[in-house]
Amino acid sequence: MSSSSGSNLDKIAIRNILSIRYNPLEKPFIKPAKWQDYTNEVHNNTRDKLQELLVKSTLDKLSDQKTIAISLSGGIDSTLCLGLIRHVFPEKKVIGICGVFAGGFDESIVAKRVADKFNADFHIVHMESVFTHMPEIITITKKPKWNTYIHLIAKHAKKFTNTLVTGDGSDELFGGYTFRYRKFLNLLNKNDSWKIRTINYLECHNRDWVPDQERMFGPSIKFDWETIYNYFKPFFQNKLHPLKQVMIADFNGKLLYDFIPMGRAIAAYYNIRSFPIFLDPNIISFASRLPIEQKYDQKSQKGKLILREIAENLGVKHMDEKRGFSPSLFTDWKEHGREVCIKYLLDEKSNIYQKKLININWVRRAFHTVDDDGDIRYLNRLISILALEIWYRVIITKEIKSNSKL
Repeated sequence: MSSSSGSNLDKIAIRNILSIRYNPLEKPFIKPAKWQDYTNEVHNNTRDKLQELLVKSTLDKLSDQKTIAISLSGGIDSTLCLGLIRHVFPEKKVIGICGVFAGGFDESIVAKRVADKFNADFHIVHMESVFTHMPEIITITKKPKWNTYIHLIAKHAKKFTNTLVTGDGSDELFGGYTFRYRKFLNLLNKNDSWKIRTINYLECHNRDWVPDQERMFGPSIKFDWETIYNYFKPFFQNKLHPLKQVMIADFNGKLLYDFIPMGRAIAAYYNIRSFPIFLDPNIISFASRLPIEQKYDQKSQKGKLILREIAENLGVKHMDEKRGFSPSLFTDWKEHGREVCIKYLLDEKSNIYQKKLININWVRRAFHTVDDDGDIRYLNRLISILALEIWYRVIITKEIKSNSKL
């Protein structure tokens, strides 16, 4: 599938997306991180220097905007972004938009408190099933994507403004994936090779792949783990702190090849300007040089330490840990998704089988694994395979319209 038109099947891209959720062979929109970027550490006055950079990024990006919308969850990232906006622009109209899923964790109560504190209007967008809008997000991104909801936030924001602020990049730059750091460090041995560290890193992302991954593909897609491992070699074959290696891999992974391209595609589709404040080049450069101790505390297992300091300096004394815009996939599966997957994935005439991309026998077994064992990994894979089939019907054969609901 080409990164430009989405009209060509690229079997390597399909293999990569169904193995690590993104294709690292695409051309990224921003410069990839190198391990050398993380070596020349800064230690003095880091909080004040970073706050200055964040203020400048906010000022530069938003000065000419009359009304500003922000994707607001009540977590550290969006709270800090809203605090920065209010610090720089006390009088501008700001709209905080929070997504709420039926059956998922409701962040709107916390987000409303944050909006009230910073004198922002507050809107809730009620999210439907992840299956419902799949043709729409595939039309927007031209890729077999399903696990994003920011397009619904952007669609709502467009009613009021041409500007949407997001906290993209904060987790990767400032140490937000604390649950993965803890697991990675527990698996770590001092003399592990780069390959062992890569395997452990992927184990910390075990929702993105399944143990019998090689059996999932049909005969037209060649899969081997060695090829996948080699994508990560530059990130783990160096002498950096193990968590810095993880952060480079995170930056050069889903952020670079999944979140940023999707964000840009969504912004272009709705003709809205997306401003990820943390992805200013000067902030990226500064963040890469911060010592681990200013990002993650291994004892308390808290992350984004320096961002917490800046938020407190802006008057935010307490921030709940962000849980993310997370639907209950199993509830979705039982109420709607299983029926949709049966329709498209158990039909031998489906494109993914006619093109020999996917092994239908594996899919049949995966249904049983999800139903009998409740294994989230296999549910994620089934939904990703469904997205591939829907992508084919939306982009290639055009038998499904972009505004169709599954």
